[in-house]
Amino acid sequence: MAQVKTPLVIGCSIAAWLLGPSFLQSQTPAFSIAGRVVQHTDNNPVRGVRVTVFPVERPNHLIGSITGENGDFRFSGLPAGKYSLQVNYRGWTQAFQQLEQYSTAIAVGPKLDSEHILFPVNSPASIAGYVLDDGGDPVRGALVYLFTRSLRDGFYRTELESTTGTGPDGDFHFAHLAPGSYYVAVSGHPWYAQNVTPQPEQVEAPPPSPELDVAYPLTYYAGSLNPAGATPVQLDAGARAEIQILLHVVPALQIAFDGIEKDQNRQISGLLAQIGPGGTLISIPTIATNVGMGGVAPGDYVISLNRSGQDPEAIGSQPVSLTGNATLNVSEGIVTSVSGKVILDGEAPQNLAILLENVANGNQQFSAVARDKSFKIPEVTPGRYNLRLANTPELYMQAITARGAAYSKGVLDIRSGARVELMINLARGLSKVNGIAIRDNKPVTGAMILLLPQTFDHGIYIPRDQSDSDGTFTLNWAAPGRYTLVAIEDGNGLEYGNPAVIAPYLQAGRPVDLPAPSGANLKVEVQARR
Repeated sequence: MAQVKTPLVIGCSIAAWLLGPSFLQSQTPAFSIAGRVVQHTDNNPVRGVRVTVFPVERPNHLIGSITGENGDFRFSGLPAGKYSLQVNYRGWTQAFQQLEQYSTAIAVGPKLDSEHILFPVNSPASIAGYVLDDGGDPVRGALVYLFTRSLRDGFYRTELESTTGTGPDGDFHFAHLAPGSYYVAVSGHPWYAQNVTPQPEQVEAPPPSPELDVAYPLTYYAGSLNPAGATPVQLDAGARAEIQILLHVVPALQIAFDGIEKDQNRQISGLLAQIGPGGTLISIPTIATNVGMGGVAPGDYVISLNRSGQDPEAIGSQPVSLTGNATLNVSEGIVTSVSGKVILDGEAPQNLAILLENVANGNQQFSAVARDKSFKIPEVTPGRYNLRLANTPELYMQAITARGAAYSKGVLDIRSGARVELMINLARGLSKVNGIAIRDNKPVTGAMILLLPQTFDHGIYIPRDQSDSDGTFTLNWAAPGRYTLVAIEDGNGLEYGNPAVIAPYLQAGRPVDLPAPSGANLKVEVQARR
């Protein structure tokens, strides 16, 4: 989460700053938010850290304070309402009772206790290390990829967390990491390499220098050349892992392109990649010309080719398994694409887009919807995708028809070479659901709130919230239909998108038909974690 900046407030009360000038003429009672910041491991006070607060509906109206010797903080003169409470600690920002992107807001008002808050903070973790060559010398300018196995939107998946480059000493550093399991991969090129590349027929190729025509294979910690053998780096809160990755030089290979049209104005460009954790494609640096690539280590790759010019064109992708120099027939490239139309009464909202989100790794591909309501993604990586709308708070997918791919329970299964055509009926009428989480008829704070659809006809979207300090919650952007409202005491690590995991909670949930009556405020009983 990015660091939050705090505006300077001079010459007015906090309440006046938060509500604006109109508050100065009012007699609204003022309240306080107060408490202590402690280490989550031992409850020792955390002194000298920045605490910020802002109204939930007005995130730009933010004020800050620094904790005292006992980790204490106080914000006085606040009008009644809900506030987001955050701590900036060692370079990262953590919200109160934060779980993924959800947190517990502090409700302020009559008969509400907002002055005895215990705010446990996690210490960020980090991974630091060095990339060295066969001689133990640093490899500078290498690309280091960090992958993590994490829970996102109710499903576990392995996704690319971050990338960085190695410094002059071959060093790299990933900071501000949450506890979890990580994988590290390195892609680089020997600084002294003089790789031989395929040349056009009229160009005489330079004489090869085998001892200099070398490459580094993509290498995972600790030494594996494929993701299945990668060693995970396990991080606890506040942990610092130090690792070392060795890159071993191997003879480089060449890939020559065959079947190229003789057109000086239409150049061939290619992207060489290897399949990484979760199916993410990792780009591999190569020495490329219009007729081929050089400087490639032996291994299994996916190569994607495009034809440039006034009208750029995707030639397609194909797998390549390299054990020696190879010739690739450009005409055998496979193009996988998605196109279609949205059906909607009236004009489509500006910037409306269709988004494909890979189920396994979270990678996204999207297309803007044109004025004629058509869309096209000319080249798609085969896989299973969630189909979503982007840049609209008012529309939902009412019905989806797919040709060229199977669509079931919100997932679009795209096979290699498919030309998928979609017809998406859009409608307006999203609902907001307000309620309160209770146990023994008392409000429960910090509960995971889920609105689980009985079918996924509208795509996979499970409205979710976390109950605030007064037990209340709001679920947004729910399409019409039948749902089960569920509240769970501790949602940490719960793969609620998995039917087998969530099934035990559904029986005690509350059936809900949407749209709900105007002004409805639903009560839901909080269940213990199973």
